[in-house]
Amino acid sequence: MGRLKEAVSAYIRYRLSVQSKFSLHSPFIYKFWAGVLKDHTNYPAYREVERFRNELLSNEKIIKRTDFGTGAGGSSPLTSNVKVKELARRSLVSVKEARFLYKLVKDLQPDTILELGTSLGLSSLVMTEAAPNARIITIEGCNETAAIARFNFEKAHKKNITVLSGTFDEKLPEALGLIPKPDLVFFDGNHCKEPTLNYWRKCLPHLHTGSVAVFDDIHWSGEMEKGWKLIIAGPEVKVSIDLYQLGVIYFRSELSKEDFVLRF
Repeated sequence: MGRLKEAVSAYIRYRLSVQSKFSLHSPFIYKFWAGVLKDHTNYPAYREVERFRNELLSNEKIIKRTDFGTGAGGSSPLTSNVKVKELARRSLVSVKEARFLYKLVKDLQPDTILELGTSLGLSSLVMTEAAPNARIITIEGCNETAAIARFNFEKAHKKNITVLSGTFDEKLPEALGLIPKPDLVFFDGNHCKEPTLNYWRKCLPHLHTGSVAVFDDIHWSGEMEKGWKLIIAGPEVKVSIDLYQLGVIYFRSELSKEDFVLRF
């Protein structure tokens, strides 16, 4: 009940803070609002993404899942046997989030993407559909989950995605060695404050003025909200956008420092 009450309170605070399009005086943010957030085009890629989702949601295979993130309570990893379809039901980004991610990446057209938290690979597939020529490095802590993602990428002939299997602590330095200046970083693996801040600090020196960072579940808990506020308070961050489920950060030097809360 405590977790539910906390979630309701977070959503109420978010809705009370949402800004209307009439308050978006920044041309850059208005372009984001109109060209990304409110783009209702039914892109053909959406069908491929949802076909992939449905395959995962019907996959009866049982794997040994090792959870290093929120499910482990931020302590020792938890291991359990789980059907792929159950893992998909719990972990895949929603249709709404997947479509937003597609539109954002389509707008950015990054050359390099770093993802912390592959899971079964749906988000990676979304991003490569939006930017087919981008190099994507994605990290997954669970070996068997990573193997499912690799199989699916090979089946879909997505040769631009590299899956690094291991914990973020182990593999993040390797990933940043492969793409030292990522254009987009998607943080979607650990929803606890201190680990998220730790990975953020490791990535920050590698980001450039054109980089964009996306965080999943910024209102997952009170601690995650505190972590998000600490991140966006940093002097390197020029513009932050709170979409409740997701947070987006821009570093472009020509922008004024502003924080936005937009309805998603």
